[in-house]
Amino acid sequence: MASRKKQKPPHNDALTVMTKMFGAEAGWTKGVADATAAAEIAEEVYGLRERHGLTQLALATLIGSSQSAVARMEDGEYRGHSISVLRRMAAAVGEQVSFKFIASTPALRPAARSKKSVGRERTLGIG
Repeated sequence: MASRKKQKPPHNDALTVMTKMFGAEAGWTKGVADATAAAEIAEEVYGLRERHGLTQLALATLIGSSQSAVARMEDGEYRGHSISVLRRMAAAVGEQVSFKFIASTPALRPAARSKKSVGRERTLGIG
């Protein structure tokens, strides 16, 4: 039986893939990073609401906000997320908000970055 060559798993980090394809031009790289972060937050807000079987209006009522504000938070193009609102959403359903700092792709790292911090990550609980 012939052995199969081990294939690399597909790389799912869009920013890394696009940087390899098109280079590390600062303007678009930052734009892609910002869009990715906004989409990830929107997905988390939607997931939180769905896990708890809430409508946008029900979640809004729990946090003292409007349905349209929750809808904006679930919009992948929205850039106005605030940690205080995310914390209120999480607390309303008995959860917490967490984020972590991770090393960026080589194309995004500032030249003077300390070698000590590269590759280090830490999860910080908020709330």
